Amino acid sequence: MRRPAAALLLVLALAGCGGSQAAKQPAADPKQVAVQVLGLIVHNRYTKAWDSLHPDDQAVAPRAEYVSCESKSPVQEVPSSVKVVRVKHESVGLGDGTFRDSTAVDLRLGFPGGFHVVQTVHLIESGGMWKWILPPAKFRAYKADACPGSGSSA
Repeated sequence: MRRPAAALLLVLALAGCGGSQAAKQPAADPKQVAVQVLGLIVHNRYTKAWDSLHPDDQAVAPRAEYVSCESKSPVQEVPSSVKVVRVKHESVGLGDGTFRDSTAVDLRLGFPGGFHVVQTVHLIESGGMWKWILPPAKFRAYKADACPGSGSSA
């Protein structure tokens, strides 16, 4: 009688472990989410962009601080075109030195005169939704209570 009970406990334990390890992918298309986030940032809509920032990054860069800092150096040139060139799964280094699995969306930004830049937006699942993350240098600046790129405090 003890063996079936032990076997049942083992099966339940393994099932629980497997279920908690697998992250469920959000229903939203990561390509669309990345383009939307980029659109908010290049149009200097920092409050709205912050809303879709990963909670770990929101904790390091609270809304008022993020909006204030980003507004000090607004985007001057809005791309004339945005095209998704690649979506891949990769481990990304966060500003705190840890690594997380992400969906990396490479976007090709076109500017007048034929100038192009590829920007990668890293998305991480959180609460059933895609959330973007700060580039590591920005994360570290906010963590040090400084505005990124300015060297001044927030």
